[in-house]
Amino acid sequence: MPQSLCDRIDSQLAQAGPAAFLVVDGKVTTRSAFNDRMRRCFSLFSSLGLGPGDRVAVFSSDVCDVATLMLAGLRAGIGMINLNPALSANDADVALTACKPRHVFVDDAIRLRLTLPAGLAFSRVGQTDPKPGGGLFSRLRAQAPQSGLDVALAEQTPAPAPAAPAQDAVAMMLFTSGTTSAPKVVVLTHGNLSAQIDSFLTVFDHDAASRVLNPLPLHFTDGMLHGPILCYVSRASLYRPTRFEFTQIEDLLHSIWRDRITHFIVVPALLSLIDRLGDAFADAFSAPEFRYVRSSGDLLPEALWRNIESRFAVRVVNTYGMSETVCEATYCGPDDASYRIGTIGKPVGCTLRILDDDGAPVALGAVGDLQIAGPIVMQEYLDQPELTAATVTDGWLRTGDLATQDPDGFVRIVGRRKTLIITGGVNVHPQDVTDALLTHPAVAEAVTLGLPHAMWGEQVAAAVVLRPGMTATPRELTAHCEGLLTAHKLPRVLSILPDLPRNSAGKVVLAFIRAKLEGLDTSRGSLAETDLARQIIALAAATFGADVADLRLGSTPATTLGWDSLSHLNLLLAVERHFSVSMTASDVLRLQSIEDFVTTLTRLREV
Repeated sequence: MPQSLCDRIDSQLAQAGPAAFLVVDGKVTTRSAFNDRMRRCFSLFSSLGLGPGDRVAVFSSDVCDVATLMLAGLRAGIGMINLNPALSANDADVALTACKPRHVFVDDAIRLRLTLPAGLAFSRVGQTDPKPGGGLFSRLRAQAPQSGLDVALAEQTPAPAPAAPAQDAVAMMLFTSGTTSAPKVVVLTHGNLSAQIDSFLTVFDHDAASRVLNPLPLHFTDGMLHGPILCYVSRASLYRPTRFEFTQIEDLLHSIWRDRITHFIVVPALLSLIDRLGDAFADAFSAPEFRYVRSSGDLLPEALWRNIESRFAVRVVNTYGMSETVCEATYCGPDDASYRIGTIGKPVGCTLRILDDDGAPVALGAVGDLQIAGPIVMQEYLDQPELTAATVTDGWLRTGDLATQDPDGFVRIVGRRKTLIITGGVNVHPQDVTDALLTHPAVAEAVTLGLPHAMWGEQVAAAVVLRPGMTATPRELTAHCEGLLTAHKLPRVLSILPDLPRNSAGKVVLAFIRAKLEGLDTSRGSLAETDLARQIIALAAATFGADVADLRLGSTPATTLGWDSLSHLNLLLAVERHFSVSMTASDVLRLQSIEDFVTTLTRLREV
């Protein structure tokens, strides 16, 4: 029986001292200070009438506030929901309606762009701006800004932890595949989290000397579980930026040496970016304290895996799991006995089986449906008993992944039966995108799927059929979706077709649609112009789903709708492919505007 998460939290609450717990953009929060915040948070929950059985949502970009609320809420027996602070207003409304929290802790900046459900109580967290006026108080606050939670906690008296909840009590809820009109909300119990943390502490070597660098968003299960939760109970120090951008890669690697990082938490897309740096950072992981890189969230390509290990002389630990298993179920490393490149390793804290279409176990080496059972398997999908029953039968979770297992017990993922799109480690449910497209008055039919992408694994692609007599351009349809979808869900490839081919049963033939979309050279657009700048602008327009007329040499991500970190990398790949060039890591990090692309490409073509 694993030690409960609450017992592990209590053992740390009893500790004191100046050791660092959180280091966010260089700002240190000690364990003593964090424990004081948690104890004050217990009082705050009580003053708000929040206790065991309640649901509370957190909607914030402030790392310390999110960590405090999540850990204190878990210990208090409250069902915690940590939402993506970048959700669009529409997605946020769907998410809050689905999980029905009693209270929400929300940043001011987020609250002002949302419409909270009527009657939903909220508290301010995140950074607050000084009140207008030139008085001393305002100036002091401007020099030392506080979060809304800081202000609320300052009014509370530290309190002991309340009675621990039962292991079958709801601990956390996760949105596993987007926020559709009927989103899949995974309900995890304290028993689930206790079992997962027990597995982590069995597999990983976290201790008081560990300094974990985890830049992944905290609304990711990898960001939260391998961030504040695991680091808190293992006495490790957690290092992270408030928000990670691709331009910070060099800074991130510099910090590994500077801060004597021992563990680096990544998704494969981030490893792909690091691989582009080549030999310039070959010693990035060579500090004597560094132990290994851990990758999860998506399939890790074997070629990339070998490149990273060879170039940087570092072990990459590959793990496999999903929200329905809290975070991880199998582990490839860090020890030699469980390590084999190209696999997801072996199960820990759970049991797995691989079945054929008739439900019988397959032979070793044969492909079948991967299923998982054990204490890490979720309790249910919130308010969806039929979906829960279809996903978990007699304790066995159908993962939707196709896998093989060799005689030594190593498991290899060979494909997915799910339609879920995973782009850069982020889940996108195709129906979310399809539903958004269908709200456009000119769209009669739509279908969404994932296309292979060299950098991000998959990219979102869609095909639509317009209503008779109506017109719309791909750019107009993408702009329509921007008001309904969060940025990572926007289609990067979009085609208007005369019809959607269907089989005799009336189902859309996705293979035909995929072939059509893969045949589109969306990176090129119309490039009849010979002027270099015009060609790059046309490439950018096609990549961002923008009109050429809206782009100019001075265009930057800050001034261009659709130009985010993902589309920036798509543009980079498109430019390299179209002009048959290869940019170095230093070239990549200088690309901040269309003009930068033109200048860099001009230099490369002159070499």
